[in-house]
Amino acid sequence: MSGSAGPASRQIMRDHRATARSLLSLRVLVQNRRKDKTPILVFGSRAQVLSLPSSTSAIRQGRTELDNIVMFTHNEVVRAAMGVAHDPWDHIPRLAIAQFNTVEITRSTPQPVKIMDSREGTVLLHTGDFVVFQLQFSVGDGKAISKDWEALNALESIFVPWSPWHGLAPLGDVAASLPTVQCTLPESAIPSSGQLLRAPFDHIAVHEYFADYIEHDEDTYIRSHFGVARANIISGTDQTMDNMVNLMLSRIDKSGNLKLFVEQLWDAGMEELALKFCRNR
Repeated sequence: MSGSAGPASRQIMRDHRATARSLLSLRVLVQNRRKDKTPILVFGSRAQVLSLPSSTSAIRQGRTELDNIVMFTHNEVVRAAMGVAHDPWDHIPRLAIAQFNTVEITRSTPQPVKIMDSREGTVLLHTGDFVVFQLQFSVGDGKAISKDWEALNALESIFVPWSPWHGLAPLGDVAASLPTVQCTLPESAIPSSGQLLRAPFDHIAVHEYFADYIEHDEDTYIRSHFGVARANIISGTDQTMDNMVNLMLSRIDKSGNLKLFVEQLWDAGMEELALKFCRNR
């Protein structure tokens, strides 16, 4: 990173801890199964995950002032509610609509009319319709929580807000009236108010799925879940990347710019990587 954009980009990386292994990607399916045939709006960008009380401290360690995370107290217990992460460069929610009913959504796919706002993940579902969201949440600081199963085991539930909709109220007004994990609507709220769809995480299933990784290593997990051929491809790709990185560092060192490169790593908040280069010199 050089030129006028370099310092600004490194500042963004540092402020957002953009290099930390803290993003958890989830695929979430939501279907309208209401028996009264009422159409509903689902708001993907307003989804939240709730921390387990025992994990709130570890999650708080990775929090920055710019994160979409709210700390609150419920029954005298501090909890963390994490919203969908926002991209620090594009300033949009880190989400995608992966599928609507049986149609896989790609860049070349004509947008279904029931996708009201693809950037915000706002989708209209009639009875039987379903949507699959790809959502990313910032969970932890990449140290105490750095693996998918560690992030999943730190969470209690995921919540997706929705509201009945007959096409009359503006989308912005509906979105503004939605409840959140930290501030749900009172019991006296009118029946047509938005609600939260809650799905708890099955921690036993998480452990069973990642058992080979937890008890052995990543290679064992890949081989058991994706096959030997896939594992060999990934291993070869990793080796190629290592060779490319070593070649790049060698060229930087020969040009006399390694010190500047390490300083820029520090400046971007990549302390662990900077220390690694310092030790290997």
